[in-house]
Amino acid sequence: MLFRHSSIYILAKIIPAIMAFAALSLYTHLLSPDEYGSYTLIFTGVVLLHNVFFNWLPSGTLRFWSSKNFTKDTFTSTLASSYMKISLFILAICLIGIFFFWRETEAGWISSAYIFLIALALFTITQNLFTAKIEPEYYAYSAISYSILALILGAFFAYLGYGATGVITGIALGYLIPSLFAFKKTWLPYKKETYSPELFKKLFTYGLPLASAALFEELARVSDRFMLAGLQNKTQAGLYAVGYDLSGNSILMIMSAINLAAYPVIIKLLENDGKKIAMEYFHHYSILLLGIAIPAVIGLNMVGPDLVYLLIDPEYHESVIYLLPWITMAVFLMGLQAFYFDLAFQLGHYVIAIVKIGIVISIVNISLNYWLIPSMGIKGAAIATLSSFALGSFLSVIIGRKHFKLPFPIKEFTKILIAALVMGACLWLFRDLRGWGWLTLQLTVGIASYGIMIIAFNILDIRTQIKERLFN
Repeated sequence: MLFRHSSIYILAKIIPAIMAFAALSLYTHLLSPDEYGSYTLIFTGVVLLHNVFFNWLPSGTLRFWSSKNFTKDTFTSTLASSYMKISLFILAICLIGIFFFWRETEAGWISSAYIFLIALALFTITQNLFTAKIEPEYYAYSAISYSILALILGAFFAYLGYGATGVITGIALGYLIPSLFAFKKTWLPYKKETYSPELFKKLFTYGLPLASAALFEELARVSDRFMLAGLQNKTQAGLYAVGYDLSGNSILMIMSAINLAAYPVIIKLLENDGKKIAMEYFHHYSILLLGIAIPAVIGLNMVGPDLVYLLIDPEYHESVIYLLPWITMAVFLMGLQAFYFDLAFQLGHYVIAIVKIGIVISIVNISLNYWLIPSMGIKGAAIATLSSFALGSFLSVIIGRKHFKLPFPIKEFTKILIAALVMGACLWLFRDLRGWGWLTLQLTVGIASYGIMIIAFNILDIRTQIKERLFN
């Protein structure tokens, strides 16, 4: 089941990742670095607001949906009521902001940001409900639909000359339309009278620390863009964001997909079948997570320059290629912490530790950015990002094992690392070649060489699974 659900979730991430690559290519051609800087500041600002106001709802949903204490109708009604109250509260604040900035550029930013915020929140809650129900197919339909719509509409508005505001509005509609199509399946059980204050309290109490941790992690992840814009200019923020997005749209999405497939099942097994069974499943999860993420990091560094050459506007080339090794490693460490090491706190019911670590990461990241950006620019921002997430992973490992001991597959990790290095050595021969034909060859060589090594090492008993698929 882990392979099947992971495959669906990976598909639900791969296609949006391809769309994100296409969007990155289009936006860098349609927007100047200064406009891209404005776009990324609005986008990341909205994500931060989402983590502040809404993120505790989906976090709590994943944890308590399997609980037998509340009916599905009660759960749906409580989520819907909470979402509407928060949305109205934020609307009031935005209307005040628009009043003060009437007829100015900022009024358009606020309007598009609000539409994006409520659309993102509705989409995230809906997707987490599909995940909690273990319905990966519906999750995939929504994710793929969103990615295609966001690409088309965002690029269309940018082409019409609406700049950053147009891109944000297009992405917001991309989130909103699939959510509305899922309305009947997800939200029609809503009845105001079935709202549960008790469930609201549980969601808030459990979800708030996780949402706070996500906020601090996001703050550490995006503070460099705001500080580059403030300490230098929006052009530098735009150049940095393109390099970051190229890595984040691949590595982090893949790791997130595997986590989405496994985490609800781990929770269910832990509650119904005991720790031993749950940790056996977790062992397979950890091997799959590492087995895909590690070669993704090495592979992206090998084929990344060719991708940049083919997809990104030449104005961005130098900075993006320079950032690749720094950001890929930083994103990998961030994903490893969020989707592996931090699960010790969630399973051990000590989620406040994630918040504490997030605060430390944010302080270190902001301090390093403030120190390094004035003299080193985007290089300083990259060093700050990598250093802070390396520290976060280290703290999560050291503190987490005191609360819930997670299995780490040392033997399999070694095999995966060797297999990925062999793949990297094969790709090294083609690292300076440019063009779609060479990119196809690079991808083929990378997949084939890594696949051969995986079969040779028989990771996750892959030989038996291949035989069963071929002969049964």
